[in-house]
Amino acid sequence: MTLGLCVSALAAGTLRPPGRAGFYDSYVAPWLTPFGVGVGLLTLALFAFLAAVYLTVEAREPALREDFRRRALGAAGAVFVAAFGTLGLALLGAPLIGRGLTGAPWATALHLATGAAAVAAIWALWSRRFRLARLVAAAQVSLILWGWALAQYPYLIPPDLTIRAAAAPRITLVLSLWVLGLGHSSSSRR
Repeated sequence: MTLGLCVSALAAGTLRPPGRAGFYDSYVAPWLTPFGVGVGLLTLALFAFLAAVYLTVEAREPALREDFRRRALGAAGAVFVAAFGTLGLALLGAPLIGRGLTGAPWATALHLATGAAAVAAIWALWSRRFRLARLVAAAQVSLILWGWALAQYPYLIPPDLTIRAAAAPRITLVLSLWVLGLGHSSSSRR
């Protein structure tokens, strides 16, 4: 839940430097918004869903596998409710995210793909195809994360810090890529 609260405070652009606001406005209020609580609950539901789905594959005892299956199906319902609730709260409490998730040219396609992955995950759990469930559940959560990233693009932390402004100088990026390439080629020779 705390991860969701942190992400929502960053995404909503509610964080303010301490010099401009008092203690409560700088350190407490950004974390306790309805949008923040919604994202926190969505994050919690997503983690519970992924954990239960992944454990259906790992469990060796049939009774335990069935327990995780039931929990995964319940968590899928919680994800559905939390996702729609959080989208509504985004329109009110995080307008940049809300507009991106509802009005961007890619939004409909992303929602359809996420919905298809969710339905496929539920079907796979229902029909006890646990490895397939794990694959499409991971795709579903990945699509949700891509939606968040695309909705606030080009901002890293709205409304002040863009991705371009946060990037290292070009020479640093080029040298880092070279070092990564050299590290990869030397480790593959072993």
